[in-house]
Amino acid sequence: MVFLTACASVKSTAVFYQPTTSTFYPPKDKHAVIPVIGERPVRPYTEIGRFAFQSDLGYPFMMKAIEYNARQAGADAVYIKDSKSWTLPYAYTVPATVNWVPVGGWYGGGCGGWYGGGAVPIVSPGYTGVSYQSFMGIDARMIVFKQ
Repeated sequence: MVFLTACASVKSTAVFYQPTTSTFYPPKDKHAVIPVIGERPVRPYTEIGRFAFQSDLGYPFMMKAIEYNARQAGADAVYIKDSKSWTLPYAYTVPATVNWVPVGGWYGGGCGGWYGGGAVPIVSPGYTGVSYQSFMGIDARMIVFKQ
């Protein structure tokens, strides 16, 4: 499976759909409700395609991608054969920074005086840390019900 990340749209997930039959089914309306079920349906059906991919874009994106691809394939429903989620740690580093704070002012008062000034460095040390990224993977089967 390939990871899908960044600025992905559900349309970009179409590359992960593979037809499993040579029969063509016309796409459903973009507002058609496609049931997504977690177990094999009892009602007789034919599998028309497989949609499998992994992403770090979360559950809502995964569901939108499943529904989009099901509509495009002309599926009546989607059977989730397998799904997994996992989290991976990754290290990050924030580099040290140096900021300069101006110091000084007018001295002497009255009409005269002089400006004595400069800047003092303020150092913020860098640091490293660990964060976590969550992923989801699905293996979905697009199906049409037999009449």
